[in-house]
Amino acid sequence: MAESHTHKIALTRYGIAEVMKWCIKLNHKNIPGTDAPAFKRMQAELDAIPKAADYFTLDLFWKEPVTIEFTDEEIHTVDRCLYDNPNAESNQNPSIRYRFWVDCNAKDKK
Repeated sequence: MAESHTHKIALTRYGIAEVMKWCIKLNHKNIPGTDAPAFKRMQAELDAIPKAADYFTLDLFWKEPVTIEFTDEEIHTVDRCLYDNPNAESNQNPSIRYRFWVDCNAKDKK
């Protein structure tokens, strides 16, 4: 089995919500692998929404960057969700997709 590499990707919670929308809510179980640890970490970040309802607090929450560690397989799953699911519904691909265009074959690099 090939060694799995990890990549740290910084996303705002807006970005996390967009990824979760296409990978969980609109996936309809078409693409497997959305129960991986990175998806659980993203869901935990969204579940940490502050109880305060004032605009300033919520604005800071949604715009705060969060760094999440993804394996190569999780990155391929996210990229596939952000490409296949919008295309199946005749929607434009989400712009957050470029964040997951990392070199997943980095084993030869030092």
